[in-house]
Amino acid sequence: MTISRFWTLMLSAISIALVVSVPQSRAALPPDGGDSGQSAIYGAHAVFSSNIWQFRQWADAMDRAQRELAQTRICADAADTGCTPRQWRTLIDELAGLPLRAKLERVNAVMNQQPYVTTQRNWGVPVYWETPFEFLAKGGQCQDYAISKYLALRAAGVPDENLRMLVVHDKDRNFDHAVLMVTVDGESYLLDSLSRDILPAGQVTHYRPYYAINQSGWWFYSGGNAMFAANGH
Repeated sequence: MTISRFWTLMLSAISIALVVSVPQSRAALPPDGGDSGQSAIYGAHAVFSSNIWQFRQWADAMDRAQRELAQTRICADAADTGCTPRQWRTLIDELAGLPLRAKLERVNAVMNQQPYVTTQRNWGVPVYWETPFEFLAKGGQCQDYAISKYLALRAAGVPDENLRMLVVHDKDRNFDHAVLMVTVDGESYLLDSLSRDILPAGQVTHYRPYYAINQSGWWFYSGGNAMFAANGH
C-alpha cells in the first residue's frame, strides 16, 4: 500500500457517523509507532497522540463540562441551569465509598437509565456532544452516555489513564457507536449504553475499533480487528 493510500484510508476510517472533527492533515494524525504502552484491543495496534485539538466536539464538551462541574449550588429541579443536578451530586457521593468495579457498575446503571434522544431532536443540529448535566436533563446519544460515565468516574477519582471513550463499528447492527472503556488491573472493560452488563472488551467481538480518546490524548487503532483495514472499511 502506498503512503498516500494509507493516509487516505486512515482519514476515511475516522470520518464516521458520530461526526467527530476529522484531522485535516497528516501532521495532525498520530505518527507511525508511538504506542502508548496501554493494552491494545481486538488484536489492533494502538497508536497514541497527545494532540486532540482536531476533535472539536470532544474538546468543546470537556470545556463546557469543566465550567458546569465548578458549580456549587444544587439545582432545585432538572430544568435549572447554572447549578449541579441533585442526581449528579448524589451519584458522585455514592461512588466515593465504592471499590473500582462497583463504581463502574453503578455509573453504568445510573447513566443507562437516561432516555436515548437524538441530537437533532435535542439541539436542532446533527452534531452536538453533551455534558453530563445536559445529558441528565435531556437524554442523549451513545457518545453522551459515554462522556457522562467518563466524567462521573473522573469526579469519583478514577485516573484519566484508566478511561477512554472508544468509538467502534458494531458489525451485528451495522452502525457506529461509542462506549466507555475502563482498564481494571490490566483488563479493558466496556461500559455500554446498549448493555446492563460490564464485559471484558475481548468478549464483545462484534465491535471493531476506530479510535479512543480521553483528556490526555487519543489512540488510533490499526491492524487486527480494527475498523481501518487494507480494504478501506
